[in-house]
Amino acid sequence: MSLNLLSILNLRNIESAKIEPSPRLNILVGANGSGKTSVLEAIYLLGRGKSFRSAYSRRIVNYEHSSLTVFGKAATKSGLFNTLGIQINDGRFRAKLNGKFEQKSSTLASVIPLLFISPDGDKLIKGSPRQRRRFIDWGLFHVEHEFLSVWQRYNRILQQRNAILRQKSATMLLSWDKQLINAALKLNQFRVKYVEELARLALNYMKQLLDIETIDFSYQSGWRRGEDYKDALRASIESDIRLGFTQKGPHRADLVMKIDGRPAAEYLSGGQQKLAACSLLLAQASVFNQNRHESCVILVDDLPSELDLQHRQLFMDLLYSIGGQVFVTATDSDLLQLSAYPEKKTFHVERGSVVAEREDGV
Repeated sequence: MSLNLLSILNLRNIESAKIEPSPRLNILVGANGSGKTSVLEAIYLLGRGKSFRSAYSRRIVNYEHSSLTVFGKAATKSGLFNTLGIQINDGRFRAKLNGKFEQKSSTLASVIPLLFISPDGDKLIKGSPRQRRRFIDWGLFHVEHEFLSVWQRYNRILQQRNAILRQKSATMLLSWDKQLINAALKLNQFRVKYVEELARLALNYMKQLLDIETIDFSYQSGWRRGEDYKDALRASIESDIRLGFTQKGPHRADLVMKIDGRPAAEYLSGGQQKLAACSLLLAQASVFNQNRHESCVILVDDLPSELDLQHRQLFMDLLYSIGGQVFVTATDSDLLQLSAYPEKKTFHVERGSVVAEREDGV
């Protein structure tokens, strides 16, 4: 999948912009505050139905206007096209897919599957388990067709169980627990298999980017290893009732990474944590490509400035080798040796204006 056309109206400081990206590598060059990250934000809106910079849609709209519009035309692997449109008007969000209103963000995500690599990507290493669960679940959503329904069922039953726990009624839990266990074990099965595939590829990328020979990846299911989930629920029922929520289950799962027996967040420096996070995202893109036989869109925001020249170029080489469409922002095109990538376009962003560089470099 790749974007053939991107049109932006009134998104932050971009009042009007229209570009035809390369299906491979796109470099957005501009000073801080010029609007290059807003271009990535527009693409993210199309693929996720939300912003990665603000939870409040009104803040995304240019302050001189009451609405914004983002339009995209995406090519599929079969050669067909999908059109997507996002409009935010007076805080009201609306999306269209091929001319029809679409309410599900999961549908948008399936049309434009995208990964986002940000300057604070090291949170994937040092951040909360919730961030790593979301990372795993994004990958599963795109490669396991049953995942979404199982994930939704588990969370729906979990909410019901928690409501009963708050009522302090142990007898009502039996029927819900049976359903919860079935959904939890299926969800856990998906995640364990996915992490195994992801870890093999991630280790390969980490060896290249971090010069680390081995790292231990361990998926923790959300209850004690070797314990039956049914027994785990029974053992914690009294404290669950006292606290009013379910303490054990896939909603408490985590991906733990250790080097020489120490947590990766403690072993690695800040720069190395960013490279480790990049390795995980490269691995996730590779798993997507191998399972779907097509490529996702990858957005990279200001990452080159975080790395030294050697690691910057190595990361870009690995990113380009995966295939698919990539958008990278940078304050200076000299930060990247662009001659190494034949299929590319460079866009100069200044004060909200986005202009494509001609092939002759002008």
